[in-house]
Amino acid sequence: MFRHILVAVDGSRHAHDAVATAARLARELGSDLTLLTVYPAPPRFEGEPEYSADLERAMAAADAILDGAARLVTAEGGPEPERESLAGQHAGPAILDAVASGRFDLLVMGTRGLGRVQSVLLGSVSAQVAGHSPIPVLIVHEGHGAPES
Repeated sequence: MFRHILVAVDGSRHAHDAVATAARLARELGSDLTLLTVYPAPPRFEGEPEYSADLERAMAAADAILDGAARLVTAEGGPEPERESLAGQHAGPAILDAVASGRFDLLVMGTRGLGRVQSVLLGSVSAQVAGHSPIPVLIVHEGHGAPES
């Protein structure tokens, strides 16, 4: 049914719950799992060395988000996830581009992100993506990804 699940993550509590849910779902279904985060690329008009330094910081933050999500997948007994990070000023189109690759059967994401200042995954992103995704989208509400008792 769902052979390859994509999970959009940004380090927020909502994304944490989405990762926990996706990990358990992948475990139960024997699915592959990919974690995706979108980081803001610095503006091209920045000169060097500022551009490179800003890009390196953004990529390091994305890697930290993916590392935390991968640890949660492991804690939930999910499969070893693939990791992807994409540069983009708007998370919705970047997530939809990943979905358009045709590799995924299901997208899992939280209802809200960290907010405009801290992350490009905004609360309206889940609605935007769900409205345009060619694959099913599971939107996890905060608290529904908590560990099973």
